[in-house]
Amino acid sequence: MFTSNLANKLTSVFQKTLEEEPLGGASLALYHRGEKIFSAYGGWKDAAATQPWEADTITLIWSAGKGVGAACLLHALQENKISLEERVSKFWPEFAQAGKENITIAQLLSHRAGLAVLNQKGFSLTDHELIVKALAAQAPNWTLDGGHGYGARTFGYLIDELLRRITGTPSLAQYWRTQFADPLQLDLWFGIPEDLISKTADVIPAKTAPPSSEFGAAYTDHASLTRRAFMEPGGNFSTLAMNQPALRQASIISSGAISSADALAKFYSILATQDDTRFFSKTTRHSMETPLTFGRDRVLMAETFFSAGFMMSGNLNIFPTPRSFGHPGAGGAVGFAIPEHELGFAFLPNAMHHGVFSSPRTQRLVEVLMNGSKS
Repeated sequence: MFTSNLANKLTSVFQKTLEEEPLGGASLALYHRGEKIFSAYGGWKDAAATQPWEADTITLIWSAGKGVGAACLLHALQENKISLEERVSKFWPEFAQAGKENITIAQLLSHRAGLAVLNQKGFSLTDHELIVKALAAQAPNWTLDGGHGYGARTFGYLIDELLRRITGTPSLAQYWRTQFADPLQLDLWFGIPEDLISKTADVIPAKTAPPSSEFGAAYTDHASLTRRAFMEPGGNFSTLAMNQPALRQASIISSGAISSADALAKFYSILATQDDTRFFSKTTRHSMETPLTFGRDRVLMAETFFSAGFMMSGNLNIFPTPRSFGHPGAGGAVGFAIPEHELGFAFLPNAMHHGVFSSPRTQRLVEVLMNGSKS
């Protein structure tokens, strides 16, 4: 799939993106079977355009970290020989409250557990113990009839707590470092060390009004499932708050991962490599690229497809091939695997664009890969 022509097209589109974006910068990477085959970066780390984006710059990737967190849980399940069809409450007994005793791990990972919204308010993003206690106690947000709804903020706490219960590890963040990040030398963090703060690009909020959409209309309704899913836990806060050192150093699985494009693309290329069983078995890898649910998402107000913790394209065309899986992040960040070609891809900007799936600049890069996958 990868040719000099594809490299030239990626370079051209990436440079056009930097030229069109008056603020910020970005990094882009493509890896094949764990080896770098393309990498680019440019622009600025800060809104004042005084600090150039460098080769080792890292940035907040928002929900693009959810796929990494899901991979950690899948690995823990594999290593402990636990089926996706096991009940969550077998390992997390308190979870069996309020009608949730039969919810399976597969349902939890594919956003079918009815826990898109934390009903109790007043928690900060770092109140893990209080948040998971509240989630365990509450009833599902809807009757569990097979429908699904994206847990924009709750998902990370749920998979983090389940992994802790299964493995005895203090946190998913620590599991990530010991099992993957350190062995593979990946500059991706759920809570960065203090000495890496200076390497981190600033989050730059979108400067334009969001386009009209059904999701946007639902988001403005404070009583809607959509609005509530994106508000709790943590309440309503400016994206600028994520520039605070305390939040950069905190382990926030759903929306707080900080990474380089190289690290995210390399990891997804490992997931895409079909005969690499160092970390994942073929059975586990199959669960990553097999849809567990699809249809209209109660939160995102669009048809979405989810495997065991990963988003898939379906008819959204947010990834380049039918088997591709990964996760987008707010503002245009994205990371995904292309199993058909054993590739991992990541694009990570720091200047936000509107949307939860893919911004136009991100989609242009994906379309280059779509065309390349057909050659």
